[in-house]
Amino acid sequence: MTLQQLKYVVTVARTGSMSEASKELFISQPGLTTSIRELETEMGIKIFTRTNKGVVTSNEGERFLGYARQFLNRQACLRECISREQR
Repeated sequence: MTLQQLKYVVTVARTGSMSEASKELFISQPGLTTSIRELETEMGIKIFTRTNKGVVTSNEGERFLGYARQFLNRQACLRECISREQR
C-alpha cells in the first residue's frame, strides 16, 4: 500500500468515476484502475463496485476510506507541523 494509492482511492470515491479521477490525478484510467485493483488484492477487500454509471464504494471500502482519509489528514498535518518548525 502506498500513499499514492490512498490518494487515488479518496479521489475516486469523491468523484464517483475512474475517468474523472484519472483526469484530476493526471494518470491514465487503465493505470488508475490497475493501481486500485492491486490495492484491493493486497488488502483482500473490494473497495469499489464498478457500475455502468461509475463506481460506488462498498461497505468494506467505506471503512477503508475512513482510515485512508484519517491517514492522509495526519500526513498533511505532519508536513505542516514540520514546515512551521523549520521557519
